[in-house]
Amino acid sequence: MSYDFIVIGAGHNGLACAAYLAKAGTKVLVLERSARVGGGCHTAEATLPGFKHNICSVVHTHIPTSPVYRDLELERHGVRYVYPEHLRGTIFPDHRSIVMYREPERMAAELGKFSARDARTFRQLVEDYGEFIDSTYLPLMYSPPLPPSLQSAELEKSEEGRTLLQWQASTPVQLLDELFESEEVKVHFLARLTVLGFSPDQFGQGWICLFRILKAEAPICVGGSQQLAHGLRSVVEAHGGVVQTVAEVKRVLLRGNRAIGIELNDGKRVEAAKGVVTNVEPKKSFLGMVGEEFLPPSFATRVKNYHSRGRSLFVLHLALSEPPNYRAAAQNPPVNAAFSQEMFGASVRDQVRAYQEIALGKPPRKEMLQITLPTLFDPSQAPAGKHAAVVWQYAPYRAEPGGWGNAREEYAAHLLDLWSSYAPNITRDKILAMAIQDPTDTERHNDNMVNGVDVVGDMTPDQMGYFRPFAGWSGYRTPVEGLYMCGGYCHPGGGVHAGAGHNAAAVIAEDFKLKRWWD
Repeated sequence: MSYDFIVIGAGHNGLACAAYLAKAGTKVLVLERSARVGGGCHTAEATLPGFKHNICSVVHTHIPTSPVYRDLELERHGVRYVYPEHLRGTIFPDHRSIVMYREPERMAAELGKFSARDARTFRQLVEDYGEFIDSTYLPLMYSPPLPPSLQSAELEKSEEGRTLLQWQASTPVQLLDELFESEEVKVHFLARLTVLGFSPDQFGQGWICLFRILKAEAPICVGGSQQLAHGLRSVVEAHGGVVQTVAEVKRVLLRGNRAIGIELNDGKRVEAAKGVVTNVEPKKSFLGMVGEEFLPPSFATRVKNYHSRGRSLFVLHLALSEPPNYRAAAQNPPVNAAFSQEMFGASVRDQVRAYQEIALGKPPRKEMLQITLPTLFDPSQAPAGKHAAVVWQYAPYRAEPGGWGNAREEYAAHLLDLWSSYAPNITRDKILAMAIQDPTDTERHNDNMVNGVDVVGDMTPDQMGYFRPFAGWSGYRTPVEGLYMCGGYCHPGGGVHAGAGHNAAAVIAEDFKLKRWWD
């Protein structure tokens, strides 16, 4: 049987791309190796029956305000989000805390508890850059990246833009040192960046820190992250698309330099009259399914050099009999009700040191903890009165020496001890069940996440924007005619926002003169 387009991989980007193409009137087939759709949008009863645990993604920051949510009418397909009133809480070892708010004045007042000057600085940043970020952040995500020369030329036109260019060249730590005086305020905002996998002392990433200072949201998908994937699949199928699971693609079929279909592991071939779209990470897509011999040597070299060497996550999925009660809540009660609690030490140096340890293969012994209980905001994810919690600690892919096999139980116990020093009510008897997910487990759950890097390739300056995944190939096309890419290894990067799926569909529509019904 022949289709217009075949999408390889039913992660949320692949499903979003397929949904746009199906609504444009084309015949679309989505093939997924595993028995479920969603990729990183994976919800499972990892501990006990009735406890829903989000195995990878928990928060979908941009989806509800994105063009994808609006264009695909995802609410009609069962996708709904709830918004915690209190966004995130940074808790310090002395049990003081900063809670993040979406209202600028409320946020400034929170910072003012630590520094009046820093509160004034925050207000000034909102005044100088708030409108700019609101008007550019989402459009930049949901369109192909600009070449650096055009981006710089636009920023050079204003004083604020020129300042951004300088910050763009700096490290997050440098930016925070320039802006703020309070160590606690710096730790709070730096944590906003490091939770995404950005190294705190990486040159060329200071400007990203500004976005994280001024923009924060924490929408939770009702029923668990898997519901987003189910909704996207529903859109594809409602418009005539076919989604097939347990269907592993062995290779992309070529005629000359054109992709004409795929071959499955069982030998079955399916033709694609117009094109093939891959949502699978670069090395498997191009060196595996296409073959290096069919690629320009310079492109093959870029694929080989695509790297996933950054921090991974050591994860605990917990079924709890009660929610944590933090010591910090005695002074700042909203910290208990924040979307997440982040315990990243007392100083910026602590975060820098932790990332250096991770680079050396050493699991940090100090806390780099982020805790979330989606059940505080969506009780449907656990039995009545109980809670499902996820504990992240930032860690290396391989624990040296010996690997995680010998270390995981001890490290899990160590993390629980660290957590209970902040939330003393979380004793072992309050933990009804626990599932450990070390970084190698993350890759086993989803091998797009090479080395357990959950953003599908390091988010470093050489792999961001115009350079993601490769310089000259950031526009979702490939050197093989009719072969496109739409995964988290494309701009705007990893995370659940469907930006790459949306953008790839737009490029494909342009190439095949499809009706862009979403304009």
